[in-house]
Amino acid sequence: MNAIRCYAVLAVGLAAALPPSAFAARLSYSEAYVEKLKGGEKTGTELLVLKGHVEFGDRTSPADLSAETVWSVALQGNLLVSGALGDGAKRSFGAKGGKSVILLSGGGTLKFAWNAEGIDFILKWKGGPGLAARYRGETTGISASGYPVDIAIGRLKGYFDVSATGQAKTRTKKGVALSSIALKGAATSAGLEAPDRDGDGYAADVDCGDFEAAINPGAAEAMLDGLDSNCDGRDSGVPEVIDTFSVGGNFTSPAVSFARPDAPGSARDFSGWDKTFVFPSVGKRSFYDPSVGNYYNDDTMTPVTDGQIIWRGWPHTGKWGFFYGSAGNRITLTLEPDASVEALGTHPAFILFWRPEGGPLTWEGTQDIDAGQTVPENSDIIPAHNMPQRADWTIRGLPAKTDHTAPSGVDTVLYPMGAASYTLYHVDAGYDADKYVAGNVLLMHSTALNSIAVSDGAAGKLSKTLVLPKDGYYLLYVGNVLELAGWSLSDSGKLQTVDEIAPPAIHIDVTISKP
Repeated sequence: MNAIRCYAVLAVGLAAALPPSAFAARLSYSEAYVEKLKGGEKTGTELLVLKGHVEFGDRTSPADLSAETVWSVALQGNLLVSGALGDGAKRSFGAKGGKSVILLSGGGTLKFAWNAEGIDFILKWKGGPGLAARYRGETTGISASGYPVDIAIGRLKGYFDVSATGQAKTRTKKGVALSSIALKGAATSAGLEAPDRDGDGYAADVDCGDFEAAINPGAAEAMLDGLDSNCDGRDSGVPEVIDTFSVGGNFTSPAVSFARPDAPGSARDFSGWDKTFVFPSVGKRSFYDPSVGNYYNDDTMTPVTDGQIIWRGWPHTGKWGFFYGSAGNRITLTLEPDASVEALGTHPAFILFWRPEGGPLTWEGTQDIDAGQTVPENSDIIPAHNMPQRADWTIRGLPAKTDHTAPSGVDTVLYPMGAASYTLYHVDAGYDADKYVAGNVLLMHSTALNSIAVSDGAAGKLSKTLVLPKDGYYLLYVGNVLELAGWSLSDSGKLQTVDEIAPPAIHIDVTISKP
């Protein structure tokens, strides 16, 4: 996924000669962009006409083209238009030839016609300006070169560098600058094989950002920064765990009561800062210990079957809440045992997720609710017993919900939201790694999850500062880690513990503040 997501207009000219063993391509182009003032508002009118021909050569034939054949046009790595030949309002397919006439949602048409020799296409575009956008507000002669253009039709792919000339003019009307731009050009071939335009060692056919060296399949993925840095289709640097819901078997966690945004006052709505909330009855074993090489859950000891080395918790022994935040908010989460309950041996822990939907959801047929029954309107759900601690968590196969849609501004490619599924995106996690009693052993060893361990010298208390990556709705899970004098695994793999030094339920105070 490219760092800049814009829908640009293609500006292409005449292609150079290509080797006869491959395929030949030719392209012609003209672009005219004019701005006018109507009703006090500045509007732009675009007319781009692109005509081209691609010979099949030895790479494909008319018989290979079908309604499923995909095509795309990109300018400097940014997608202009894409689709399938079957999208045409008029279309036909045969062993010797065919056609497809496609009405483009951005305005204009794209016509394909093919025979034994190759494919002819005409693009008439009425969207926003492409190359012309560089010269709005200027009065100058234009001479541009090396402008990359990529074209793909099924297995046919061409890479071109455009040189264009033209004129930009600007006039002022009622104090508003209005541009008119005309361009024509010629293209030289950048090769039939995918180039590596940014020199990062990854060619364009595998590099989703071939104009930015920091984006490639080998790059490190930053968390929820709006970029797919490593070209895996996700904006996340942790594994993704996918669970599938089925009524009557997989998930028996109870529905968790949340208030909708229009129902303030829920005990689980922690929106606002510098406030302290009580998580009552946080249970005993909220994490298990992966340091012994057993990737199991605490109480059920169900093996992890997704093949990913991740760490999971047990939401029955924790509590959930939510709050609303904005990208860039720097907050501090403070967790400590409530003074009203004796809590010797407890070590608070949290996991924080962002959810792009922007608010709680309700579903039919989930949790302990039978098919046909409905979760109460003020309820949200935490499906699945297993809670990933360092992973995004997607649950699929939920009953479809018609109002399960993306809020304005959310990229649904990076953050997909199906009507019958949702994903919680991992933001951060932490647990108090300070011991009360040196001779006791934590159920989670301090070496097991170094990346989320917090050792600040205050046993039983956790304080961690973090920056919220996105606007929207955050789910906060609070758990508890115990000190144990001894524990072991039974022959069946079930965890056995002795001498637990904490009551079964601990009240945890949580403060969300802005430092």
